[in-house]
Amino acid sequence: MSKLKLYIFEEQEILREAYKTAFRAESTIEVVGVAEDGNLEAVLGGLATYHPDVVLVGIKSLQASIIEKLEDVRHENPQVGLVLLSALYDIKGIKRLREFARKSSQGCAFLLKHSIDKVAQLARIVHSVSEGQVIVDSMVMEGLIESQDPSATFLKELTPRELEVLSWVAKGFRNQTIAEVLCVDPKTVERHINSIYSKLNLSSESKHARVSAVMLYLRATGQLPADDLMRE
Repeated sequence: MSKLKLYIFEEQEILREAYKTAFRAESTIEVVGVAEDGNLEAVLGGLATYHPDVVLVGIKSLQASIIEKLEDVRHENPQVGLVLLSALYDIKGIKRLREFARKSSQGCAFLLKHSIDKVAQLARIVHSVSEGQVIVDSMVMEGLIESQDPSATFLKELTPRELEVLSWVAKGFRNQTIAEVLCVDPKTVERHINSIYSKLNLSSESKHARVSAVMLYLRATGQLPADDLMRE
């Protein structure tokens, strides 16, 4: 089976080296190129040269101006998935990213750098993005929820960990896989899911509880139009 091709752009040299080292152990991912400077304009040249499946973009702060540059990248390379890692963000940048993701035909992820502590976790995200998934960091999700329709603020009752678990459930992953990604016991994931059901007023006995939780999450995060919301 052919490896997924990954191109890396990272503003900080020390992290560029860390990513290169980390992905060497991943048998399903090949790092085909790494931008050697902190200029985001270099991404376009790298994509034209290496034709990757996914590009990992590491930045210090996600702002609306960064998204404008990424829109150029996506316009020139509509088939490429994007994984965005940032140390900081502002709400304008996140809102712009949300619209960017909704218009994209390929996958996109935005994560805070400090929320990634396992190579396997980052590798799973890269693969998910290559499959067309949209992933948003659970801490950033709180800001998105805060800015949305008041009817969606029920997700504020969830803890950051519960939001993270629900985001993986929304991607179609089973409890066992989620446990492996988060490096926890499957029973821990099950407890989080049951807590989510309780806080969203969903019966854990209902066969539709998982689907309903996912639909509520997708609507609240802008990934699903209101008209598509499943109503029991």
